Amino acid sequence: MGLKSKVIEALMKVYDPELRKDVISLQLIRDLKVDEETGHVSLTFRPTAFTCPIGIQLALMIKQAVKKVEGVKKVDVKVVDFAWARQAEEYLKALDQEN
Repeated sequence: MGLKSKVIEALMKVYDPELRKDVISLQLIRDLKVDEETGHVSLTFRPTAFTCPIGIQLALMIKQAVKKVEGVKKVDVKVVDFAWARQAEEYLKALDQEN
């Protein structure tokens, strides 16, 4: 199984607790790019609603799930169409500084 498949599999385990569906089924992940050689993953996350109450939490869960995939070295998550996108991206950057 290739790295991109592993990343998608990990994302399918990230559920929106209100809708009880994973972020892949809900089509909340866009522009997924996986560099098999460097282990760099980038993606765009769009919450279900502009003021999604768990948008930041979901963004963090997405990044953490992808970071756990064997072979992934770096994860960039861009958050769009969300009232608190800037704050979400600040939290996501803080995750990088923890490691």
